[in-house]
Amino acid sequence: MNRVILAIALFAASAFSEAAYNANMAGELEGFYVYAEGDYIYFRLKNQPSSHPTCSPVYFVIPETVSSDRRKAMLSRLSLAYATKEIVTIGYDNTGDCAHGYLRVYRVG
Repeated sequence: MNRVILAIALFAASAFSEAAYNANMAGELEGFYVYAEGDYIYFRLKNQPSSHPTCSPVYFVIPETVSSDRRKAMLSRLSLAYATKEIVTIGYDNTGDCAHGYLRVYRVG
């Protein structure tokens, strides 16, 4: 009986985890923003999306749940692209999984 309950709980939990890196968008950075009170990174593209089904499309966010080393690498990539006006490709979830209410970033390339 316990196995049945566990199987049902695992199935139900997996149905709610819809986080996915399922879209890419390329564009020039309009700006990026870091704050002393948190370990997250906000940024905007000049061609920022104008809508999203669950998140505010105003910013892309690299959340504090990303390891410090990875956040530093992504910030370095954003800094270089901003300084050189280079086009970057952003990997994100275009259907859900917000970070701080904004578009969660999975990749900066």
